Amino acid sequence: MTRLPRERILILALLAVTVAVWWLALNELDDDLTITVLDVGQGDCILVQVPGGRTMLVDGGGRYGQESSPWDIGHEVVVPALLARRVSKIDVLVITHPHEDHIGGIPAVLQAVPVGMILDPMLETNSHTYSDILDLIEKKEIAHERATEGQRLNLGRGIYAEVLNPPDPRLWGTEDDANNNSVVLHLVYKDISVLLTGDIDRIGASRMADLGDEIGSTILKVPHHGSADPAVPEFLDVVAPDLAVISVGAENPFGHPSDEMLRELERVGAKIMRTDRDGAVTIKVRPGEWSAVGLSSRGRREKIEGEVTFEGSVKAL
Repeated sequence: MTRLPRERILILALLAVTVAVWWLALNELDDDLTITVLDVGQGDCILVQVPGGRTMLVDGGGRYGQESSPWDIGHEVVVPALLARRVSKIDVLVITHPHEDHIGGIPAVLQAVPVGMILDPMLETNSHTYSDILDLIEKKEIAHERATEGQRLNLGRGIYAEVLNPPDPRLWGTEDDANNNSVVLHLVYKDISVLLTGDIDRIGASRMADLGDEIGSTILKVPHHGSADPAVPEFLDVVAPDLAVISVGAENPFGHPSDEMLRELERVGAKIMRTDRDGAVTIKVRPGEWSAVGLSSRGRREKIEGEVTFEGSVKAL
């Protein structure tokens, strides 16, 4: 057996190390911000993966009015989705509001994945699921912050999310105070932004419209599963999204998404994707461009792409 010269072995070893270092560097410098609107039926669960490895989870899905259901969307859908996307830690978990279709899967997430901080409007509720979440927060000693407009979450790589709602003091006496006090996040990555709106209804949408160009966004997570209530023309005119994603359950009993919301989105020229038809919607964002693709049980659907048209600005804090 021929022995390789010592110098050649050393050169090959250095070459292997160099290749490995460059491979890691190139992967670390991946510019894609990935936002996945998971298919959790009639609910919300949105995973934000920032270049460099930081993660933010907004809500955890669930079944509204079915807290006692033995079927746990956290165990069955959300946690497997996180593991499939190699999420080993959630840096920030945002509870937009304490309705079951937004928090039902969170206990399973807290039990399966380490969480650095929870941002929560801390609204009054009789929800047993929310009580379980508070118990797990205490048990696991997770930082628990009260969400209020004006806060900013710095996610790294120049990416940040500004909290635009709820106000302090909270809205009171609306048709649905819990929905209208939902946490609204404006996620900004250089010249592209994403507006995550929880379940704000008419009052909340009108309040957002008053912010003007500050909420202009490339991508909109449509409020309240496409309900007619937040289909406020002034709100959608100001946001003016290129892409609108509706998180909604197939054949849900509420008639979501409403014809009114669909008409308004079409009027402002938004391309529409829906989890009931397109499955989980994965959006890739990098400076100047974005793409979105739905992946359902029937396979990959048509990819939607676009260039940035966001021209608004976000108030510096």
